[in-house]
Amino acid sequence: PSTPDPATGPSPSAAGAPHPASLTGVTHPLKAALGSNLYRKLLAIRLTGQAGDGMLQSALATFVLFSPERQASASAIAAAFAILALPYSLIGPFTGVLLDRWRRQRVLFWGNLARAASMGPVIYFTAQGNSGVGLGVSVLAAIGINRFVLAGLSAAVPLTVPDSSLT
Repeated sequence: PSTPDPATGPSPSAAGAPHPASLTGVTHPLKAALGSNLYRKLLAIRLTGQAGDGMLQSALATFVLFSPERQASASAIAAAFAILALPYSLIGPFTGVLLDRWRRQRVLFWGNLARAASMGPVIYFTAQGNSGVGLGVSVLAAIGINRFVLAGLSAAVPLTVPDSSLT
């Protein structure tokens, strides 16, 4: 018989305990969730939405803050960060209440449609080279709608995966 290493203690096989890989009937929660077709659709919507939101934020930061023609002031930088943070404060308190009252499928459909439509004014103002109030309000609306949609996606996860995966 081998002697156990005092630093690590006895190995699981030496103690008679089964190796974790040999446990039957146990599925990792992520594997079970990814087995759900609905969950994979929600995940794809979330990933594309957050990727689009990240591209919007980085493009606008480049357009407004790092453009040599505009030479952003301290107040412009503060306004840009306020626009990025306001959706959490303005929409956050009402999101749960509204999501509980409306069907999540409709929220996701109309929210994504509104999010796509909200890009129109953003595109218009940036094409005109306008980094003023109109662009700020348009970006605030676009990010606010995206936050609402992402909360709806999170609220829909329990409806798409087995209860055993919700740990």
